[in-house]
Amino acid sequence: MHLVRAGLPLILFCGLGVWVISNGIEGKNKERDTFQGRISKSDRQHLLEKEHDDMMDKLNHIVAQDFDNTKRIERPEEVLARRRKEREARNVWYKRLGRYIIGKES
Repeated sequence: MHLVRAGLPLILFCGLGVWVISNGIEGKNKERDTFQGRISKSDRQHLLEKEHDDMMDKLNHIVAQDFDNTKRIERPEEVLARRRKEREARNVWYKRLGRYIIGKES
């Protein structure tokens, strides 16, 4: 009876421990081999990884440009005012005269 109460749980614990550790090591080795390219991947997995790398490259490019999403958006009246100033600066009499002489004004 002492063998069943003490020995059986010990044997089960050791057996399950060996099984869990062997599965963990096997999974880690398989993952390492896949990462190093020793095991071929499916076409779908390859395409997903390529797409992921492309997206990460784009994000890194944006981060490298110091992307600032806090810039203020111009209001419509500010856009109209800016365009009016540009139009007035473009249509100053001496600039109009220069365009007329060169022949670029219709």
